[in-house]
Amino acid sequence: MKCCGFLLLLTACFILQIKSDDPFKVTDSFPPIPFGEKGAAFIDEDDDGKPDEIDHRHAVNNEIIGAFSNKQTFACPRAKPQLHTGDNMANISPEDISIVAAMGDSLASGRGLWFPTNVEFRGAAFPIGGDATFDGLVTIPNILRQFNDKIDGVSHGMGTRDRIPDYQYNVAEAGSETDDLPAQAKELVRRMRTHVRQFYERWTLVTIAAGTEEFCARCEPPNHPSLRRTMGTLRKGIPKALVILLGPLHVSWSYKQNINLLRSRCPCLGNLTRTDYKDLVYRWKTTFLKVEQEFNSLNYTTFGVLTIPALTIHSREPETLFIENGPLLNRKGHTYAAKSLWNFLMAGPNYNLSRTIISQDSYYCPSVGCPYFRTVQNFEHCQVITEDYWQAVYRPTLPPNGTVVPHNEQVRRHLLGVIGLVTALALISVLIFGTVFYRHGMKATKGRFDYVDDVPEDEDSQTMTTQII
Repeated sequence: MKCCGFLLLLTACFILQIKSDDPFKVTDSFPPIPFGEKGAAFIDEDDDGKPDEIDHRHAVNNEIIGAFSNKQTFACPRAKPQLHTGDNMANISPEDISIVAAMGDSLASGRGLWFPTNVEFRGAAFPIGGDATFDGLVTIPNILRQFNDKIDGVSHGMGTRDRIPDYQYNVAEAGSETDDLPAQAKELVRRMRTHVRQFYERWTLVTIAAGTEEFCARCEPPNHPSLRRTMGTLRKGIPKALVILLGPLHVSWSYKQNINLLRSRCPCLGNLTRTDYKDLVYRWKTTFLKVEQEFNSLNYTTFGVLTIPALTIHSREPETLFIENGPLLNRKGHTYAAKSLWNFLMAGPNYNLSRTIISQDSYYCPSVGCPYFRTVQNFEHCQVITEDYWQAVYRPTLPPNGTVVPHNEQVRRHLLGVIGLVTALALISVLIFGTVFYRHGMKATKGRFDYVDDVPEDEDSQTMTTQII
C-alpha cells in the first residue's frame, strides 16, 4: 500500500507540473556542449532546411472540421457502427486500435521525464504512456482511449525494459540505435504472442521513435538493412499492425522553421558544415521513405508502414521543450510531440506543411472525407463504405468465416486436437496388433524355444574340445 501511495503521489506531482507555467528545465547528465571552430553556437538561418522539403506525399479528402482540447470538448463523430472499418490498411479507424506498442530510444522509453534523474518514465512517454488520463497527461494511448477505452500494452510507471511487466509492450531502451531495432522487434513479438488474446482479430499501433539519439551522437545515416529486418520481423509476428516510423526531432521556432534547435544540442551535428548537415538529413529521410515504399508496395492487407522522417514541432518557445544540455524532450515536449504525431495521423503529410503553432492547435478528429488514420494506402484514394453496403455487396463474396486465418495459426489452434488424434490412433494400433499377436500366441502348441532341435551330445562335446584346442 505504501508503494502504491508513493507512485500515486509521483504521478500527481507530475501532472501538476505539466499544468504549471514553469519552463520545464531538467538537470541531466549530458555534458556541456563544446564550441568548436564550427561548433554549436554557429547557426545560419538557412542551415537546416524545412522538414518537408523532400516529402512529396499528399493526402486527398483532408477536410478537418472537428477538434478537441480535452475530454470535455471531445465530440469526434464515431465511425462505428455506421461505417465499415478495420479490414485493411486503407480503413483503419482509431476505434479499431486495441493494442499499442513502442520501440526505439529514449523518446519512447521516457528518459528525462522525471528530473533531476535519468529514470525512464515509461508511463508518461508520448507514444505509449498510460499514467493518469488525457486531461492530465497527453499521450497517444490516452487520446485513443477517447475512441476505444479498452487498450492493451500501455506503459505504466518507471523503470528499464527488464523491470516492467511483459504485458506492457514498451521495448524501447535509452540510447538505442537503428542497429538495435531487430532485437527489440523480436522481444515485442515474444511479449505479444505470450499475452495477447484474440491476436489475429485485433489491430496494433506500433510506434518506433528511432533516430534522435543516433542522429545526434553519430552523425551517420540509419542502418537500412536493420530497418528492413525490423519490419520483416514485425510483419511476420504481428498479424494486424500499423507501424509508425518516427525520425529525428526537428524542433524550431514557429517563425523560423528551417532552423532545427536539436543541432545546437549535439556536438557532432554542430561541427558539420551546412552542406554536410543537409546531406545527412536528406539521407535519413530518403532511407525512411524507402523502407515505407518497400513494404507498402507488397500490398499486405493488414500490415503497413507510415514514416514521419522528422518529428516536427514548431513553437514560439521551442527552447522550453528540451531537457537542459541534452537532445531529449522534457514533459512539455512530450505533450507537443503527442499532439504533432496525432494530428499527422489524422491529416496526413499535409499537416506539417502548414505553419501550425502546436501550443495553439487542437487535437484533430478524423477528416470528413476520410474518417480513418491517414496511411499510404489511402493518401491518393480514400473510399468510405457504410456497414450496410458492405454487408450487402462485399460480405456474400467472403468465405463463411469472413476472415482468412494463416496456415500456421490454423495448425496452432488445432494442435491439441492433432496430438489427441495421433495418440488415439497409436493406442488403437497397439490394441489391435497386441490382440492379434496375443491370439496367435494362444493358438500355438509350442513355445519359441521348443522349435530348436536338440544338439547331439557327441557333437556338443566335440565342439567344446575344438574350442579348448
